[in-house]
Amino acid sequence: MARKKATLNLDRLNQRATAEFTAEKAYENEVNQNLKLLLFEDILDRPGGDARPLNDKHVQELVDSILVLGLITPLTVDRHGHLLAGGHRREALYQIKLAHPDQYASLFPEGIPVRVVDIDAAADAVDALQIEIEENTQRKNFTVTEIREAAKKLETAGYKRLRGRPKTGEKSLKRELAKVFRLSEDRIQRILNDSAPKGRRTPTFSPESAIATVEKWSKQLADSEDPTLGPIRGQLKKLLGELRKLPPSNS
Repeated sequence: MARKKATLNLDRLNQRATAEFTAEKAYENEVNQNLKLLLFEDILDRPGGDARPLNDKHVQELVDSILVLGLITPLTVDRHGHLLAGGHRREALYQIKLAHPDQYASLFPEGIPVRVVDIDAAADAVDALQIEIEENTQRKNFTVTEIREAAKKLETAGYKRLRGRPKTGEKSLKRELAKVFRLSEDRIQRILNDSAPKGRRTPTFSPESAIATVEKWSKQLADSEDPTLGPIRGQLKKLLGELRKLPPSNS
C-alpha cells in the first residue's frame, strides 16, 4: 500500500501561530496594564521566605547587567507589595542601592518597576507559586532593535565581541546578551552579525594601479594575432599615455 504523501496544512499552521501570538500579546498587555513604581522599601519579602537560597554569582551578574542596561524585566508582587517573582533581581537592586547610590538614583528616580498581581500571597499560596512558574515560561518577545540597543550600551561598558571563551578579565558581549534576554548564543550572534558594519571601504583611485592594469591588458592583446583587436590596442595605448600624465597617488 502506497504511503500517503505528507502535506503542509497552511491553515493549521496559521491558526497555531495566531493563537500563540494572541496569547503572548495578551500576557504582555496584562503586564503593561499592571505596571507601577514602588520604592525599594515597599517591596516586601515573600510570605514564608524564599523557597530556595539565592545564587551569589547570578546576583552579581544581574548587578553588572542592571548598571548598564537598567532593569529589563520588572519584579512581580502581590497587591500588598509582597514579592512573587524576582528574588535575584531584588537582591541585585539592593546591592546597587548600597554600593552605587548615585547610579541607583539615576536609574530609578521614582521607584522600581513592578508588575502587580491582584492576589494575597499569604492567603493564596498556590496562586503565588503558579505566578512564579508563569514568569519563567511567559517571556516578552524583545525586538531585534531593543537587543541591538542593549548591545551598544554593553559595548560602551567594555563588553567585547569575542570569538571563543573569554580570557581572564574579558567580558563577552554575546554571552551577556544571551543571559539577559534568555536567547541562545547562536541567535544573539546572528543579531550581532546583522548589525555589524559590512566592512566595505570607499573605493579610491590609484594611477599606479590603473597603469599596471592597462599595461597588463596591453601585453595580453599584443600577444594575440586577432586583427580585430587593433583598434583596442590603440585605445589602450592612448589611455596609458593619459594615465602616466597623472600625479602619483601619494603626492
